[in-house]
Amino acid sequence: MYSSFLRAAKNGRIILLCTVSVLAGDFCVARNTPTHFLWRVVNAPASFYLVGSMHALREFDYSALAEFDKAINESTKFIFERDPTANDQTLLWRKLLPQTSYPRGVTIQQRVNLTTFALLKRISHIPLSAYETQKPWAIAVFNLKAQGMETVSSRLSVDHYVYERARHRAEMGGLETIDEFARSLYEMNDRESESYLLQAIEYGQRSPELLNETIGAWKSGSTERIYQLYSPRRNGPGGYWRWIEKRSSLWAPRIEDAIKLGKPTMVIVGALHLCGPRGVIAQLRKRGYKLEQL
Repeated sequence: MYSSFLRAAKNGRIILLCTVSVLAGDFCVARNTPTHFLWRVVNAPASFYLVGSMHALREFDYSALAEFDKAINESTKFIFERDPTANDQTLLWRKLLPQTSYPRGVTIQQRVNLTTFALLKRISHIPLSAYETQKPWAIAVFNLKAQGMETVSSRLSVDHYVYERARHRAEMGGLETIDEFARSLYEMNDRESESYLLQAIEYGQRSPELLNETIGAWKSGSTERIYQLYSPRRNGPGGYWRWIEKRSSLWAPRIEDAIKLGKPTMVIVGALHLCGPRGVIAQLRKRGYKLEQL
């Protein structure tokens, strides 16, 4: 059902200029003094930190991560988006792949606007037959390649940095299961899926400048700037950002539960999840928590 899609994704033969999550009053506004993508919950019963991660960085960015060492050393529990000790990528692949294609006889041309279909044909470098049965979200997740992404590596991510320094001594956990993450993608309706793809393409058309600006904003702790870079533009698609916000809303009560446990904890999520009026930080503040950016 999806063999041609699988070959295209693995061989990287489709080049649609897109970036993916690198991803990321109480409106998450950055201060004028130097800060980092690191917050402390001031009124938690034990030390509790939130870290906004870049899921991939450049070699020369990596030295900035030493700024997180004090908070890492104070923490005895680490909660990632998904538990790194149980984050089986093969299992995730198996759950997503059967959901990537339309039913037999249905094509993407029948399910998206004519302008979206024309855009896909214009920017793709492989035959239509290689992706015409794929759903828009699947094209965005598996097949899009951004300019500049070859300059960063997930081995240099904040997630990897924290995990390597804590894995032998600390408890690990996750804010969502593999099933929940998979469903957040394949349960999108046609309109949501198309908007997700269009906003992903729009991000890509702004790369590599967008990637460079994102890393710069992250290094300076500017949540306001990252929100400006990624939030939907007026009359533009917003499916990717709504996907970010939906998952953030799912995580907020789970983070609150972790705060109430009273264990020294660090939560590590993509930087985008901490920004904006519906981001994790804003949601925790609405629940009565005081957060200080460090």
